[in-house]
Amino acid sequence: MLPSVVGFFNGKNGTETYVWWCKIMNYSADVGYTLSVLALCLASIDRYHATSRNARLRQRSSMKVATISVSIVTLISLLLSMPDLLYWYIDDSFGDPICIYDSIFYYIYSYYFISIFLYLFVSLSLLIIFGVLTYYNLKNVQHASVRNRPNVISAGATAAHTASMITRIPNNNNGNHTIIQQNDTQQAMKTSKQSIDTQFSVMLILEILCYSFANIPSCIQVVYAQATANYLKSDMTQAIEGLFANLLFVIASTSFCTSFYIYYFSSSTYRQNIKKMLCKKRQIWPAHN
Repeated sequence: MLPSVVGFFNGKNGTETYVWWCKIMNYSADVGYTLSVLALCLASIDRYHATSRNARLRQRSSMKVATISVSIVTLISLLLSMPDLLYWYIDDSFGDPICIYDSIFYYIYSYYFISIFLYLFVSLSLLIIFGVLTYYNLKNVQHASVRNRPNVISAGATAAHTASMITRIPNNNNGNHTIIQQNDTQQAMKTSKQSIDTQFSVMLILEILCYSFANIPSCIQVVYAQATANYLKSDMTQAIEGLFANLLFVIASTSFCTSFYIYYFSSSTYRQNIKKMLCKKRQIWPAHN
């Protein structure tokens, strides 16, 4: 973003002047994009584990596993973008110096392996698969909550009756009501946690849908471009295809800047936390003046 803003106002962004800046900017851009895609895939896998009814799978949704996974993904992102430091350079053979690459190997690696295989095929497949699995987990959790509600009340009455038989104290409504009330409190706490997990999962599913709808047209465009690469095309056709390719690239890039709006409009808890933060800042601001 910074080189684009500088280039817009200044006409140059520094990548055509300093080789190290040319390499670092392309390297950091690819690292950031790769890390964003892989982090979204990790989040979808984590939500599947967190909403599973299998206790062993739920144990995999922990801070320790998340720390290890994020560290591994960060390292992978840094390593996958290493060719940027080798093949980008400044070329002044066209008159004005420009930061470009000139390598068939790098083109095949970045276009076919990174862009098509990793960004489109692998990431979309993982997001769609685990998004669907998370959705079915949420449906199962909701059905289980509805079915378990009568069992909780029945368990409270049974516990009160058992306690009365053991202690020889007649069973009364107050004791029964107390035990049921305790069970209701525990059930309410469990339901509250499930509600927060559900909101997180819904937020993630919406983000997956946004990413998928934004990138599927790019997949179609890439397939079309490869299928018609050997066809003779007029200048107007090439211009139209280039325009659509750029528009689809912009649409695909918007999936990384819509997270806040998705979270804000889909989660009441997230909205409440944002409002609390804003209200707190309003209260603190006059104190500094």
